[in-house]
Amino acid sequence: MDFQEALNYIENTGSSGIKPGTGVIKELLGRLDNPEKGLNVIHVAGTNGKGSVCTYLECALNECGLKTGRYASPSVFRYLERIRLSGEDITEEDYAEAVSAVKEAAEGMEDKPTGFEAETAAAFKYFADKKADVIIVECGMGGLEDATNVFDSPLACVITSVSMDHMAFLGHDPEKIAVNKAGIIKKNTPVIISHMPHISCKGKDYDPAGILERETLARGGICIRADEDIIPADFENPLPGSYQKDNLNAALHTLEAVKEKLAGLFPDKSITSDIFLKGIAKASWPGRYERISDNPVIIRDGAHNPAAASALYDSLERDGYLNEGINIHLIMGVFKDKDYMEILRIMLPCAVSFTAIDLPDRRRGLPADDLVRAAGDVCDKLGLSAGPAISKAGSLSEALPHNLSAEMSCQDNPDTAELSAPDSVPKDVYVVFGSLSLMQLFNS
Repeated sequence: MDFQEALNYIENTGSSGIKPGTGVIKELLGRLDNPEKGLNVIHVAGTNGKGSVCTYLECALNECGLKTGRYASPSVFRYLERIRLSGEDITEEDYAEAVSAVKEAAEGMEDKPTGFEAETAAAFKYFADKKADVIIVECGMGGLEDATNVFDSPLACVITSVSMDHMAFLGHDPEKIAVNKAGIIKKNTPVIISHMPHISCKGKDYDPAGILERETLARGGICIRADEDIIPADFENPLPGSYQKDNLNAALHTLEAVKEKLAGLFPDKSITSDIFLKGIAKASWPGRYERISDNPVIIRDGAHNPAAASALYDSLERDGYLNEGINIHLIMGVFKDKDYMEILRIMLPCAVSFTAIDLPDRRRGLPADDLVRAAGDVCDKLGLSAGPAISKAGSLSEALPHNLSAEMSCQDNPDTAELSAPDSVPKDVYVVFGSLSLMQLFNS
């Protein structure tokens, strides 16, 4: 099996779409001799912030000299970035080899694995074969019935900010969603609960962190609330956006919780708080409040649910971009199953223009025409009679200033792009948001 054949298998195996439950993947892993059993795992769930927390953890542990694996799906810029080891994407050859083993193991199964289940099993086999020291595993969705929830005794469980998303699968109120995320909690395991706001839903106030603490105690976990700020005063967070402070703080609490265990497992490595910070200082996470142009300012952010939109708005405000005299231009594409009406309600009041575009995945994406109509409806409901000019564009390049379209489409390496601060206060700020899948359009 070559790489393309492996991709075809992942795309076409099992039932299409999302299939919650761990029965199939546990059978599949058993047929692979349970590669997950020997892995040292930090398991991360949550609605928003998972990727950022995992990035901080990956950079910190790599800096210690540990062979650190990371599994997260879906990918944003490169397909193979979803499986990483020591800061490098899995190779096409290794990917094909791992998927080939999964395909062979699955042949005798009555219920075939979905693509996500097959790829998850392939990732765990790859990490086991490569003898990874520690791996960071990001839940695909939820926690309790997620295909990654197969670890008996992880080093730590982390739950980042919980909000309303994937309600059709996780529940229609914040408590049900939080309880589902809490499904990754294991007995006698440190459970780091990120600082997160209360949520108002249908006239009722919910405290997701409090719910998660209750669930941690009920399941016999060791509760660690990351409300105390342990970020050194002189440490500059390498990831922009006001919301990254809570993510960094959760990562630091996690590292402190596993430091002693890792030092015992790997006595030849330098596993200290100072080394953690040295690694974190090198972190980058494209597509999360990332300024990719200075003149005019262009910010891309994968905000795809109301909580993420609120965090984006707050970051714009803290940057001073919502000041009088600065024109905010919103460019948005979104999946049709997201609460795009609430996202629009949060973001439209700050804008002088709004442009809807289609996502690369036309099957799942909300058509730009529908998004335009939704934006008009929200403006009417908010009484924005002199609201933003609403339109659609055929492409991201068309929506951005024309003098920058060529630059944006041929940017070689957005992951490491370094941009200096503008010399003067910008007049126009373009914000591209609504889905992480939009981020790949900057390279297409």
